[in-house]
Amino acid sequence: MFKVTEAAKTELQNRLKLTDSNQIIRMQMRKSCFMKLKLTFEESIQPNDTEISIDGMHFIIDKGECHYFSNKKLDFIPDQTGFKQFEVI
Repeated sequence: MFKVTEAAKTELQNRLKLTDSNQIIRMQMRKSCFMKLKLTFEESIQPNDTEISIDGMHFIIDKGECHYFSNKKLDFIPDQTGFKQFEVI
């Protein structure tokens, strides 16, 4: 479905170390910024979710948003102001 760049993998692994949840990463498209993502940690999968495992990480995506991730890369890009963001490229 999608690939995870090394930068995104490193950032996600660092964040996963800080959480006490079951380490399921929910990926949601930000409605205000095209191809920018909101990532949160969840403890359970909802009925309308698709689960994807990549490099030992478990992602969940709402079935209605899966087409945004098809044949793309999940990347992590820190900008000059210190705001960190994930995006699909």
